[in-house]
Amino acid sequence: MVLEVLSRAAQISDALGQLTREVTRGVVLVRGSRGSAGSGVVWDTPGLVLTNHHVVPGSSAQLTLSDGRRISARVVRRAPTLDLAALAVDDDVRTLAARVGDSDALRVGDLVVAVGNPMGERNAPSLGILASAPGDVLRLAVTLRPGNSGGALVNAAGEIVGIPHMVTGNGLALAVSTRTVRRFLAGSSGETESEGLDWV
Repeated sequence: MVLEVLSRAAQISDALGQLTREVTRGVVLVRGSRGSAGSGVVWDTPGLVLTNHHVVPGSSAQLTLSDGRRISARVVRRAPTLDLAALAVDDDVRTLAARVGDSDALRVGDLVVAVGNPMGERNAPSLGILASAPGDVLRLAVTLRPGNSGGALVNAAGEIVGIPHMVTGNGLALAVSTRTVRRFLAGSSGETESEGLDWV
């Protein structure tokens, strides 16, 4: 019985390790033009990287990709009230694009993994669960640190379901759901132009 339990634990550990390695391909280190730093995700739209608005307060950023390349990016869209920003890159990053999933398919208690660059540590994973029903913002029971902002939040299948953007304390954090990201990219976030949804 004990050996069976240990075997299953080892299988779970191996699966989480594999999931993390797959996700890190699409996670980038983002350095803003005003000294800010955080993470970003190579989106499934050619030449586009998603991050948080507060990670890139300026009009440009420098990205370090998982394959070691350092490239320039420019902010082409931002929504401060959603804490989202879209970065355009001229380099070919299609092979690094993340698989984007449906945040609305999540259920309370579902396993999630956040991958980012906290405190300068590259591609560090954090394991947690969804703490409440999914919506525009995902509430998570997971420990995140500065630098996780803008990174990947994935489900057990390795699909992006959110962009972490805020630590609320006591092991709780918030992420912008992929439902909201899709509206942001389509220009139909439900916000008015005066609230900060603009192509720049």
